[in-house]
Amino acid sequence: MTTFKDLGLSPAIQQALDELGYVEPSPIQEEAIPEMLAGHDVIGQAQTGTGKTAAFGLPMLQYLDPDNNEVQAIVLTPTRELCIQVTQALRSYAEHLDIEIVAVFGGAPIRSQQSQLRSGAHVVVATVGRMMDLMSRRSLVLTAARFVVLDEADEMLDLGFIEDVEKILRMCPSGRQTALFSATMPPPIKKLAEGYMYDPVTVRITPKTLTVDAIQQAFVEVPAREKAAKLVEILKLEEPEQAIIFTRTKIGASRLERTLKDKGLDVKALHGDMSQGSRDGVMIAFKDHRVNLLVATDIAARGLDVEHVTHVINFDVPNSSETYVHRIGRTGRVGRTGRAITFVTPDERDEIGRIERDVNTSIGEWESPEERLEHAPRPRRRERSREREKREPEAEEQGPSKESKDEAKPEAPSAEDGAKKTTKLFVNRGERSGIEEEDLRWALREGAVLPDEAVHDVRVLHRFSFVEVDPDQAERTVEYLDGTKLKGKEIRLEVAKS
Repeated sequence: MTTFKDLGLSPAIQQALDELGYVEPSPIQEEAIPEMLAGHDVIGQAQTGTGKTAAFGLPMLQYLDPDNNEVQAIVLTPTRELCIQVTQALRSYAEHLDIEIVAVFGGAPIRSQQSQLRSGAHVVVATVGRMMDLMSRRSLVLTAARFVVLDEADEMLDLGFIEDVEKILRMCPSGRQTALFSATMPPPIKKLAEGYMYDPVTVRITPKTLTVDAIQQAFVEVPAREKAAKLVEILKLEEPEQAIIFTRTKIGASRLERTLKDKGLDVKALHGDMSQGSRDGVMIAFKDHRVNLLVATDIAARGLDVEHVTHVINFDVPNSSETYVHRIGRTGRVGRTGRAITFVTPDERDEIGRIERDVNTSIGEWESPEERLEHAPRPRRRERSREREKREPEAEEQGPSKESKDEAKPEAPSAEDGAKKTTKLFVNRGERSGIEEEDLRWALREGAVLPDEAVHDVRVLHRFSFVEVDPDQAERTVEYLDGTKLKGKEIRLEVAKS
């Protein structure tokens, strides 16, 4: 077993890692750190969340000279959210080093960032646009930047920043060490690496399991010209609480947003041609549930974490299985199930098979909610009732069994009786769907055949509801009611996560 202590990091960095509780490096860290400590250029292909910041940050910090106040290292990021995140991580790793790390990004006063740079910065973590602005004002000089990192390079490509990235690289010393990290490697990123990196070592980390277990997946085969109309139809039938609709291009996202708005749907777009302020506004509105539908390019797959996204729709087929997993992972959050629907044209039909093989999953043809209910396994209550009916005459003839006698004995009161334990169930419908408390009580009584005393609390909120039932009734309640209809709306039930 490899530990961070085996990687050859300095005592000051190791002390910070010990304090942070870092013991075992992740696969990308285990492979990339020794290569970077050896001075090699590195291409790291791995998903977000695999520990890339430490993979490039620790070797970079090790080689900085605290006595030299020039900018010795730069980290380019596509968004200010990632810029802030990387800066926080680097500062925690440099806790015991005399190193200044400065973040510069759009949407913040440029003068205060200029002042920070004048005070001295060994490392600058920057968004591409703000770095270009500071360089044009001569507030940032890169002649001593011998360590350069491009983080989330494919997202920079999606945002249209690659030409600016090339300009920045040309302003850095030719003898620099360069690291490029990207979840995917589209041709323009490969070309960038070939043009600006020296004999790079490639570290490719594929997740052991691309997990999509909690997500119901389906595909829709439809001619390209009919996709928008089919999408409107599916949205009306699926009635998502919130959905992200992924497109391949920025133009496609804008066009689809207009089409859906023309059909009267509540929708916003999120893509790289928007200003940072506009993107922030859309993301906040979506997170606050003021917008139900978000049409987005893959930029949203990395930074957006919204709890109640019930559906992800791939309006355009993702360019890789990793991107597919990344996209649909926006739903099925906090233990809840989610739905992922992928549109394919007849020419793209084979893409579904490729994804199924890569992800080891099954993607069936899309069915409407009514069809899904029709094909779903029937609750076993009717079978149980018939079995009870068969057993009851026999029981009457033979007299009560030992088990039934035991059940009839009153239990000794316990200390917990005063505060009886219950199981809380999450229901995906609330006031917004026209559901009231009495509707849920009726469903529990008639649909799940629960006695009134087994139902302890029903709380109807705006978008969803909670019910509390006896623990031994929770499983049957979910089994009987999940996927049924209440007031014409399909309801989903599951045990609420604490």
